[in-house]
Amino acid sequence: MSSSYKKFPIALKKGPFSVADAQMLGVNRLKLFRLVQHGYLERLERGIYRVCAEDIDDEEAFRAATLRVGPDSAICLLSALSYYHLSDEIPHQIWLMVEQQKRTIHRDLRVIRVLHPNWNIGIETYRGYKITSIERTLVEAIIGRRYLGPMLGIESLKLALIEKKTTLAKVIDMASKLGFLNRIKHVIEVLV
Repeated sequence: MSSSYKKFPIALKKGPFSVADAQMLGVNRLKLFRLVQHGYLERLERGIYRVCAEDIDDEEAFRAATLRVGPDSAICLLSALSYYHLSDEIPHQIWLMVEQQKRTIHRDLRVIRVLHPNWNIGIETYRGYKITSIERTLVEAIIGRRYLGPMLGIESLKLALIEKKTTLAKVIDMASKLGFLNRIKHVIEVLV
């Protein structure tokens, strides 16, 4: 192992980072280039790197996706359902909610453009990324039939209630806060 890797800042070893993050910790572009050449770092895309590892976990992938599209985004729908273990479907892309004018060229990202994203309702912030809460994910999965199909949201809600990951009252409260209560009322009436 090279001495330059041993001196590499620990903060950058925890997940994907940008060139700006590295430069703030004293790692210049030339050092990044050399660490990539020696196989210690992996270039995910222009300006985004991570320490080489066997496997990339969900949280690391979410941080990388957020770095690529910007901080005004949140993991949502199928990626969030998968993260909370409420769906058997494995997303082949990372699903991100962004503002309507946001565009991206990344094919491994599924961008869901929203006119009014309500960033302060049901969005949880973790180290390096945001994700919709279980309740918001379930509400959006039920009303987002055009993205997920007619049954996935309902099946996920049933599973969440059976596994006691949330309550129907919390889901109703979230739907009310988001202004979608009338749109999911028929599903709730069937479950009650």
